[in-house]
Amino acid sequence: MIDMVKLKIKAGDGGDGAVSFWREKFIPKGGPDGGDGGKGGCVYFVSDPNSSTFEDFRAKKVFGAQNGGAGGKKKMSGENGADLYLKVPLGTLIYEEVSGERRLVADLSRLGDSFLAGKGGRGGKGNFRFRSSTNQTPLQYIPGEAGEARDLTLELKIVADIGLVGLPNAGKSTLINKLTGTTNAKVANYNFTTLEPNLGVWELDRGRKVIIADIPGLIEGASKGKGLGDDFLRHVERTKVLIHLVDPIADRDLAVTPEKVYSSFCVIKHELASYSGGLWDITAKPQLVVINKADLTEVAEAMPAILELFKANGVEVFGISAATGLGLEELRKRLLAVYPKLDENAPQVYDQILPVYKKYTLYNLPGSTKRQVLTKNMRV
Repeated sequence: MIDMVKLKIKAGDGGDGAVSFWREKFIPKGGPDGGDGGKGGCVYFVSDPNSSTFEDFRAKKVFGAQNGGAGGKKKMSGENGADLYLKVPLGTLIYEEVSGERRLVADLSRLGDSFLAGKGGRGGKGNFRFRSSTNQTPLQYIPGEAGEARDLTLELKIVADIGLVGLPNAGKSTLINKLTGTTNAKVANYNFTTLEPNLGVWELDRGRKVIIADIPGLIEGASKGKGLGDDFLRHVERTKVLIHLVDPIADRDLAVTPEKVYSSFCVIKHELASYSGGLWDITAKPQLVVINKADLTEVAEAMPAILELFKANGVEVFGISAATGLGLEELRKRLLAVYPKLDENAPQVYDQILPVYKKYTLYNLPGSTKRQVLTKNMRV
């Protein structure tokens, strides 16, 4: 998954003004008629619901808008350069290096957000503009201005309502498939099966749909760059609620003990707390801690002791089974209790803005007619 790129953008230069004089039959020495140059095109970034990564920026790193045309004779102005619109995923942050420091200049987190990244240069003035009673044959003209050029860094932070976190192979992909009623997320019995975030739409209750993100497995040291976690921790910053899925038999030892389960929980808790975003702030971001694989006999037998140990450490947990669906109704009810209330006047656009990684193209998206109309309406 490409979720961070560096690129250079260059707005179009303005066209030069022309130096020309009116010449026709029987008028060998007409007055100045040099036209003005056209305006250079601008460079815009636009949030696009059909874009999910920066794959389009993998090979090409320099993007430029069209230059304005030069002025012509007979006072004709040059053509304005065409603007360039670069489509980026929802949740794109745009940074610029200023005096050696990276500064945030735009956050495209809403549908249809746009950012003027480079302003086109103004067109120059032709010699017709310099005519006067004392200067009847002006040779002066003004060249077009150069368009803005900037070195930018694009960073993607997924826009999702609920984030699933946990150690590798904890069952996050199985859970998101179960909640969303799909099989898009790859499931296998080995660590790091998920190498990039999976997104799905979960109908939390009647009329309320939320986007749930399965974040690739974190490991101890992820906040310092170990494993895959450092690449994807940023993607849980925008979530409203976190679901921490704990695997009670993560070490493949069927002897389930409360201490081992709590230790697995503490690994992820520490990594979230160590990350610069301060994700383990209960007051800022509601979180639910869930014990997976509660349908297994050995886990069910140890569950009372597990709940007691977590409670003694001030953490409320409950058991579910992502594979069988056990406890998912309880998960839904608890999530509704902590999930922020939605604005009744806000449009429900989750079906339209959901990017699905490596599953669909522009031509086979589910509900493609509605999405294509949406994309068409966003074009300028």
